[in-house]
Amino acid sequence: MKQLFTIENNNGTAVQPVLSLRLGNHHLGYSITSPGGEILYSLAYYRTEQTDTAALEELMTLTPALKENFYSVQVAWDFTGNALLSSTDHQPEESGTLLRALYGSHGEEAVITEKITDWQMYNVYTVPADLLQKVQQQYPAAQSRHQISLSIKQVIAATDEGNMYVDIRPDDFTVLLVKSSQLLLAQTYTYSTPEDVVYYLLKICEQLGLSQQDLQLQVSGLIDSDSALYKELYQYFLNIEFRESGWQGNEYPAHFFTTLNDLARCAS
Repeated sequence: MKQLFTIENNNGTAVQPVLSLRLGNHHLGYSITSPGGEILYSLAYYRTEQTDTAALEELMTLTPALKENFYSVQVAWDFTGNALLSSTDHQPEESGTLLRALYGSHGEEAVITEKITDWQMYNVYTVPADLLQKVQQQYPAAQSRHQISLSIKQVIAATDEGNMYVDIRPDDFTVLLVKSSQLLLAQTYTYSTPEDVVYYLLKICEQLGLSQQDLQLQVSGLIDSDSALYKELYQYFLNIEFRESGWQGNEYPAHFFTTLNDLARCAS
C-alpha cells in the first residue's frame, strides 16, 4: 500500500467517534469524525495494488485506532461491477448472473442488492466475499452501501442543462449525470492520462446530447486546480466547481475528502 495523505487533527478527545471506511479496487481510506461528520479527528487515504483482506489487515496494523470501539461504523463499497435497475426490471434471483455477464467473474464474490427509494431503483453489485466477511467480523454493527448509491442520495436538484458529478481516484473515476429529475448515467471508468478522462466526458455529452458549455460540472476527489487534468477539463467545460467537504483548515483541498464526508454524515 502507498499512503497518499494523512491528517491528524488536534480536536480534543473524540466523543461518540464515527468510523467511515471506503474500500475500492485500488484504494482504501478512512476518517474518524464526530456524529454527522462535523468534526474531523483523523483521516488517511491509500493506493493499493489490490484491496483485499491483506490490505485491510495492513491498514489496521498501521492504524491501531481502527480496532477501537466506535459509536457508528459506515462502510462504502467502491468496487467496479454494479448495475442500476428499475423496480420493474429488478429480479433478485438473476442479479449474480447479470453482473457476471456484464463484468465477468473475479473469484468468490458476494452479491448485494440495495434499494434506492427516492429514485425507485435498485443497485446490485458484488464485493469480494472474504473482504466482506472480514469487515463484518471486525465491525458487526457496520452500516454498508455502495459508493454509487451514496452518491445518488447526495443529488438534491439538477438544472435543465444537466449536472455532472465526477469523483476522481488514482486509477478510475465515477460519473453521475442528472438532468432535471432524471438520472441519466452512473458509471465508473478507468483511465491512465488526463486526456482519457476528458475523452469519456466529452463522449458522454455527445451521446446524450448535452452541451459542455452549459453543463454544470461538479468535481471531487484527487484533482486540484493546478493539475494537468483540471487544465484539460477547463478547455472544454465552462462551468466547473469543486464539490467540497466541510473539513476545512487542512493542507489538502477540501474536495479531496468529499466522499468520506458524505459517508460520515450518514451516521447523523
